[in-house]
Amino acid sequence: MRRFFAFPLVRLVLIVITWGALLSVVLIAVHTPRAADSIWWTIAINWITAVLLLALLILVERLATGRPPAAIGFDPRKAIRDLALGVALGAVLFSCVIFELELGGWYRVSAIHVTPDVAIAALLLAAAAITEELLFRGVVFRLVEEWAGTWSGLLISAVMFGAIHAANPGATWVSTLAIALEAGVLLAAAFVVTKNLWLPIGLHFAWNFFEGPIFGTQVSGHTFLKSAIEAHVTGPALLTGGSFGPEAGLPAIVTCVVAALALLMYAKRRGLIVPLRRTRPV
Repeated sequence: MRRFFAFPLVRLVLIVITWGALLSVVLIAVHTPRAADSIWWTIAINWITAVLLLALLILVERLATGRPPAAIGFDPRKAIRDLALGVALGAVLFSCVIFELELGGWYRVSAIHVTPDVAIAALLLAAAAITEELLFRGVVFRLVEEWAGTWSGLLISAVMFGAIHAANPGATWVSTLAIALEAGVLLAAAFVVTKNLWLPIGLHFAWNFFEGPIFGTQVSGHTFLKSAIEAHVTGPALLTGGSFGPEAGLPAIVTCVVAALALLMYAKRRGLIVPLRRTRPV
């Protein structure tokens, strides 16, 4: 029986289904019309979501395989370094996108604010980044990679990550493809080179934080409170991303794909790519 539950795809399905059921129970238990309109309710639910998924992931891996958190992407010795590196990389990458848009005359700053909304948005975006990285890199990518190799894991997790954003405000087939390429591939590559979730969590958070609360553009179709910089983005949607935000534009796609390829080339040179094998020991 333990061999059955240790199989990667069984663990994947078990974690996803159980987490979905637990989350449904929590949402039903705490939901009220008045609370649903509160930003603090939204932040609380996002953090509950993240904690539930983390606890479930650790529990399933411990019971099914005996692995500790350090062996499934949470090595505490690398937490501070990789989180800081991820935040720096995410900030630099999105700043490069804004610089490219500004050079083309498509991004213009109109005002700068000092606002507590930036800190509130950070709380929300941090929880969202943790949840999405746990689910898509910590569960889907990691377990598919264990079963069928790095390239299979990268393809499947990237497609799923793009698809889950297809229902966002302003989404198009271009934005769905963009998210799959720039975020799905880049964040999986960040996991491959470190074998930890700290780097992709930091990168994911910083990208969204600089995209919305700092530079004042839409984050996957969403606007988060008042941003530090008030700006106007104009120009063709193919370049600016339209109402979905800059991450659906060509500058963001090219910038992130180049970064992802650099990480994957590094991973290949270091022998970190897991090949597809016909049989795997359990």
